[in-house]
Amino acid sequence: MLLCVGPERFRQAITGNWRENGERVLFVPEEHPHSPAAIARLEARCRAAHGKPKAVLLLAPRRCAPQKVLPGPMIAGVPVGLMLANGPEDLTAWIKGRSRKAKSRVGIMAMWRRSFLVLGSRFHRWLEKGGYPEVEDWFATEMNCREVCRRIAVGARLVLYVGHGRSEGLSAYLGLRWRDIAAERKFESCGAMICFACDTVKRDSDLPFGCRMVFSGRALSYFGSTDAVKLRANAQLASIAGQEFAAGRVHTLADLVRQMDAVTQSSSRLRSAREALQTFRIIGNPLEQFG
Repeated sequence: MLLCVGPERFRQAITGNWRENGERVLFVPEEHPHSPAAIARLEARCRAAHGKPKAVLLLAPRRCAPQKVLPGPMIAGVPVGLMLANGPEDLTAWIKGRSRKAKSRVGIMAMWRRSFLVLGSRFHRWLEKGGYPEVEDWFATEMNCREVCRRIAVGARLVLYVGHGRSEGLSAYLGLRWRDIAAERKFESCGAMICFACDTVKRDSDLPFGCRMVFSGRALSYFGSTDAVKLRANAQLASIAGQEFAAGRVHTLADLVRQMDAVTQSSSRLRSAREALQTFRIIGNPLEQFG
């Protein structure tokens, strides 16, 4: 069950859409869901022995910064997704995207640097081992910015990126920015986009790249960092995620975050990876199926 926390005006849009899709949701009204008091109440609910939700979706005002609303990708052991919206109309594109069935293919994006290309190739093997069909390499050695944007626009079930990033976009493909994505007018939603990179969910003055992907309905869920991530920690996180994909244990971002949280707590050698994980946020529905 998804626990959705937000102002009462969002109830009908959320519960109606979830019912249409045959999904379970419990809506809890909070006029200021991002306030310290509301977050404390949410933590208490997530710690409750009975009725613990599988994941949470928090609806906060558009002015908020993902790095400030939540302390990490989980609250009291429960994965949390974030949507920034002032009213139900801000959810229109995203909800419309949820009505379309994403295609089965998986696209792997990798920056033109040997370490990232090697990691991208490892992801290809991990995903195939985990039973994901139609895994495609969209590496920067093979296509330019316009070509990779066209691939994303087709509506893959899962898109992965390894490389450098910024709040306005990705550093690969000679700089892939939101305007490049927006230029593709005909766009099918992808189920989830995961970026092992710096800053793609960090808010500066404008909405960050990851938030724009979800709010426009181009991705139904997104997982990225709100800060700079050291290369070694980023590679460790990506490897942990890849091994979980290979084992067939993850089907949603909530699954992935829960598994990564457990693994990074299992060894002191993964301390830097665990610290890096706390900078990541889920944008959109944490229970969106991609596997």
